Amino acid sequence: MGDDAVARDSGIRSADRVLRILDEIAAAPHGLTAADVAHRLDLSTATAYRLLGTLVARDYLARSADARYVLGRAVDGLGRAVRSQLVATPEVRTLLSQLRDTARASAYLTVFRGDDIAVAHAADSPAFPRIGQLHVGFAEAAHATAFGKLMLAARDDDGVRRYLERSGAAALTRHSITDERMLLAQLDEVRALQIAIEVDEYMPHLACIAAPVRARSGRTVGAVSVSTSSDDFRSRAHDLERTVRRAAWHVSSSLS
Repeated sequence: MGDDAVARDSGIRSADRVLRILDEIAAAPHGLTAADVAHRLDLSTATAYRLLGTLVARDYLARSADARYVLGRAVDGLGRAVRSQLVATPEVRTLLSQLRDTARASAYLTVFRGDDIAVAHAADSPAFPRIGQLHVGFAEAAHATAFGKLMLAARDDDGVRRYLERSGAAALTRHSITDERMLLAQLDEVRALQIAIEVDEYMPHLACIAAPVRARSGRTVGAVSVSTSSDDFRSRAHDLERTVRRAAWHVSSSLS
């Protein structure tokens, strides 16, 4: 193997170790010591200190008084950068605010971010607050949210299975659909109706409804949705469906 290939393999190995260190420390609420990192990644203590030192120097990690390493300021900057790249256009924000006021419910725009699903904007107010667990950024539990089901339905069954292998299908409530066959059958219905609904699947006493946002080609690129209480949804499901479909069409037109 030539010198260039050796250097390339060494660089890839170091990059992989750095990313694994960040993953491990991100998952540890109180941080990790250098010995913890060395043990978890099967590294020598010297290598662990070298990599940790580099991350501290670049502000991706900070070293606390008890010699534990925690996430640093640069990681927070990356999170803000992700959110800034997900900002909806002023026209879309206006459309979502209008949807919130018309539907009397908080409104959301979600988009694909590679293979992931992300909340790009949430239009809420004190009268119509957003779902507490939802914020601008990557969204979890697509199998249990209306916008997630709508966007999963844009994939074929193999694509859905790949998503489930990577993200799982946790039972968030007793109504969450965790069985693959049941979920695939439900997504067939979503594809046929071009609307997705969940009631009490993501959170108890909460319902959501979502309609597709499409590119000019007709490809689904996102979803517009609203959330409200389950009882409120049941009392006016037809009106909410019509309102959300209309808003999704306007957002699609603005993006095109």
